[in-house]
Amino acid sequence: MCIIELIGYSEKNKDTYCTECIIYKRTGKCEYLKYLESTVSVDLGSDHVQEISIDECGF
Repeated sequence: MCIIELIGYSEKNKDTYCTECIIYKRTGKCEYLKYLESTVSVDLGSDHVQEISIDECGF
């Protein structure tokens, strides 16, 4: 079992634990990570999402 399955996915956990994974080190790929990252959704109500006005788009 992958350590990320046990401790939970986060960017910090990915950086900490996946760099030690022999498969990830050799191939640079991880199907489980790919699956997890594809299920992460963007919270549009978050303060981190910046709104772009029409003027900034050149319209």
